[in-house]
Amino acid sequence: MALSIVHAQSGSQPDVAGIPINDQLTISKCGGCHRRDPAGLMTRISYIRTTPEVWEQAIKRMIRLNGLSATPQEVRDIVRYLSNNNGLAPEEMAAGFWEVEHRTQGYQDDHVSNPALQKTCNNCHNIGRVLAQRRTREDYQKLLAMHIGMFPSAENVFRPQRTKAVPIEEAPVHLTANDTGGINREAPRATAASAVNAKAPGAIAVDYLATSQPLITPEWTAWRAAMRAPKLAGTWLVSAYQPGRGRIYGQVVITPGASDDLFSTTTQLTYASSGASLKLTGKSIVYTGYSWRGRSGAAAMSPLPVTAASAPVTAASGIPAEWREAMMVSRDGNSMDGRWFWSGFGELGMDVHLVRASAEPAILGTDISALQSPSHGQVKIFGGNLPSSLQPSDFIFGPGITVTKVVNATPTLATIEVDIAAKAPVGMRDLTIGRAGKIKALAVYDKIAYIEVSPNAQISRLGGIKWPKEFAQYEARAYAAGPDGKPHTADDLDLGPVSAQWSMEEFFSTPDDDDILFVGKIDDSGLFTPSFEGPNPERKKVNSNFGVDNYGDVWAVATYKDAAGVTHKAKSYLVVTVPNYTLYDQPEVAQQ
Repeated sequence: MALSIVHAQSGSQPDVAGIPINDQLTISKCGGCHRRDPAGLMTRISYIRTTPEVWEQAIKRMIRLNGLSATPQEVRDIVRYLSNNNGLAPEEMAAGFWEVEHRTQGYQDDHVSNPALQKTCNNCHNIGRVLAQRRTREDYQKLLAMHIGMFPSAENVFRPQRTKAVPIEEAPVHLTANDTGGINREAPRATAASAVNAKAPGAIAVDYLATSQPLITPEWTAWRAAMRAPKLAGTWLVSAYQPGRGRIYGQVVITPGASDDLFSTTTQLTYASSGASLKLTGKSIVYTGYSWRGRSGAAAMSPLPVTAASAPVTAASGIPAEWREAMMVSRDGNSMDGRWFWSGFGELGMDVHLVRASAEPAILGTDISALQSPSHGQVKIFGGNLPSSLQPSDFIFGPGITVTKVVNATPTLATIEVDIAAKAPVGMRDLTIGRAGKIKALAVYDKIAYIEVSPNAQISRLGGIKWPKEFAQYEARAYAAGPDGKPHTADDLDLGPVSAQWSMEEFFSTPDDDDILFVGKIDDSGLFTPSFEGPNPERKKVNSNFGVDNYGDVWAVATYKDAAGVTHKAKSYLVVTVPNYTLYDQPEVAQQ
């Protein structure tokens, strides 16, 4: 279906391109306030393109503030229509998809493309939500005005008050006391007219957004012409990674639903390090031809380790009762990438990569990240349609690695024993089994050079009484010096996670704050559980008689002793702050 663009007359802008709205349900529910002209253009709605989450939030606001009456199914149908008709191209969505995936670290300053956004939109919003919208200039101006109308304090952000320009001859003389008790007369301070007349931050942000994120783009025009219902039914192979629990492999069987954008799923996953299995069943919807949103719940599972920090889970095994799924389908329809996260605790989750299974054998990955030279060990290889009859000579890791025995082999898992020769070349190794291959399957190294804590900085939020806690998952990763023999250089080898001992250290910022005693606890798996929110009567600061909150900053510290008896230590900065009082989440977009 080709993109339809209509030009209409509009007050300050005589020639404004808009997107016609032709869905009768949307017209009937929204048309009372958003007038539709003979060309099919509806005020505001025709001049916005955005994600299902933003459309869902907008409809909620219309229900809450403007008297819109709609059933949950009607809302879902309107969101589906607007996400398809007024959505985003995959190239446009990619820059802000991390917000949909509920990622929490390292994606603010990294993605603020213009300081004007950081001083305006990013003051309150995750910048991902800003990147995932396209509007006309006029609608960006209306959006700014709406914020000022609904949130009066935004006036000082978008249009800060400026003093009147004062020439030097009219500027007052400033008097200040000196150390001897006398008076200093400072030179007059003039206010330049250029500073007074400078463009306001809100206007600068509108200029940038109208130019960089306009309503109609080449990417959207091209995608709208090519957009089609995704054909996703079949078996898909899964490789995933969950911080704190490592590599995960399995498969997803996708079956069609009641319409061409609805699907049901049956998932089987195995945690490579522990062998624990997880079975899920779920339902999903695909918006705009590529944007997957799903929900799945545990059908059956084998127990995973339970820690003292597993408070947010409802299953006794330490697995959430529900996963939420956010993925982008590739243009050719043969792969999907994204993140599955815990419903209600988006900071906990796994990165996932899905590829369509075929009759050809495929290698997903190994259970371990590295092999030490010299050594003898066992490697598990996960895949799909692996040959059932395998010989040691069928496995090729490159020089210095000899497969001595095939312990067992199934279509999804082969277990082998390997010898790694002394002085085997250090570096990443590819793995091939017949026609199947895996690039950089694992590393060969001689010794551990150092460890690092990942991520190197993180945030956690107090909660548990009225507001939800926000947890922080850490892991310690080992590194070897690469072929150049020097640590902390570009060719260093990531050897994967190691089982470190975890502790916390005080981050010295203010006297006698003793944050380490109040902010929370870290367990043996690197999972930090924050303390409760609100004043703590046991915590006093600066000789105050009143209790203060449990916020603060500390170091999360990992200590690891390697096979050679060398102790390695690394730490990460952790900020524990107040609850997220304005949690932005639209779980309804994953419902059919």
